[in-house]
Amino acid sequence: MRIVAADCAGLRWKVGAGARQGTDAVLRILRGVGWALLGLVVLVVLLWSLSRLWPMPAAQREQVRWLEDVRPLPGKDGFALLWTLPFDGLDRAQREAALAEDVRHWQVDPAPDRTDSVLAATHPEVKVDSQGYCRSTGESCLVKVRADTAQFRAAHAGHEGLHERLDALADADRFDTPFLPSGSPGIYPWPRYQTLMDASGVHALAFVRGDVPAALAGSCRSVQVGRRLMRGGNALIDSMIGAAMVRANVYLLAEMLAELPPGQVLPAACESALQPMEAAEQSLCRAMQGEFAMSRAAIDASLQQTGAVLMLDREHTLGRFALNLGWACDPAATRLLVADQPVATGSVRSRDFSCLSNRVGCVLSDIAAPTYRSYAARSQDVAALLRLLGAQRWLRQQADAPEQALQRLPAQWRSSTRTPVLSADGRHLQVPRREADMLDGSEPVLSVPL
Repeated sequence: MRIVAADCAGLRWKVGAGARQGTDAVLRILRGVGWALLGLVVLVVLLWSLSRLWPMPAAQREQVRWLEDVRPLPGKDGFALLWTLPFDGLDRAQREAALAEDVRHWQVDPAPDRTDSVLAATHPEVKVDSQGYCRSTGESCLVKVRADTAQFRAAHAGHEGLHERLDALADADRFDTPFLPSGSPGIYPWPRYQTLMDASGVHALAFVRGDVPAALAGSCRSVQVGRRLMRGGNALIDSMIGAAMVRANVYLLAEMLAELPPGQVLPAACESALQPMEAAEQSLCRAMQGEFAMSRAAIDASLQQTGAVLMLDREHTLGRFALNLGWACDPAATRLLVADQPVATGSVRSRDFSCLSNRVGCVLSDIAAPTYRSYAARSQDVAALLRLLGAQRWLRQQADAPEQALQRLPAQWRSSTRTPVLSADGRHLQVPRREADMLDGSEPVLSVPL
């Protein structure tokens, strides 16, 4: 019995020792896993910190500086009139008061879908019919009006006040929106831009009716509005709408002049409106500064969300957005515009080490990195179209054949890269179109009739 008891006691000791050894082994494993996890956490924190401290290239910082260096333009601000354009029966003070009230509402509730003015509740809004104005693609507007004059007349019925306001916009030098995107989701209210195109149709209608002076003067005033909007707006959409206005009215002017005697005297309004565009008017720098400001506001709004700071770095995200937009403010772009050479646009090409702690910012900048080449080319094409109109007017006044006269075309109506030539049938003057991505099916040339 003693032997059996001794054996049992030994067995229990062995079992207990084995259990303690197993427990110790498990604890050692757990301690190892804990240290490994702690090391991993330290490594992640270290990498995250290094990523946040990753230096931004000097060239990228320079682009940020260009985009933040927004300088006020001199002259008369026409935004209050542009904002309240659809509403009749208001003087300047009432329009500015309505804009101020809309801005106060926006500051209280900066909702992205807020587009209506307080005037909409008390004043009828002039509605424009897209069938009543000329297109910016070069299709014949006069043919369209003559085919259905009654329809065009009906489309503009009751628009007399609107047309007067559209003409008055030509006296503005800039259009500075007070709906600054600071503290908002990055999108601010835009005016009813489609209203701006209404004037082209009434100019064509005036010409068909025989009121040539009004048609010519009105078209030139509309060209002036478009040029001022291209240069004095706050965002890319301002520049693009301005460019569309210039195109639509220059094409219309070219049509009208082709039907008039070569020596037709143009109204005084055309003298400045039809001058060649300077590089500053073609530049998209101010437009891209506006886009950058909206992006910055969107980033700041996102950082207000809980935990966003862990995966969104403001400085590096702004730097990546600057890669998309900063090319427009590069002094080299101005030199290219002067020479009418294609402007090299920039964009985010790859991700660097800073994206480790800026995953959200890198994704956002990649999404917002379309090619802006077509936008840059579009403003240059507007300048080329204005030169082409000047070449048409000059050429029609020459006594010799167009082929010979073109050889001495004044320098102001051509560039070093695009000199006007006759079309194959000899009935049009044309230059190559630089904008390649024409979704409307436009021809690869800019063309005006002789």
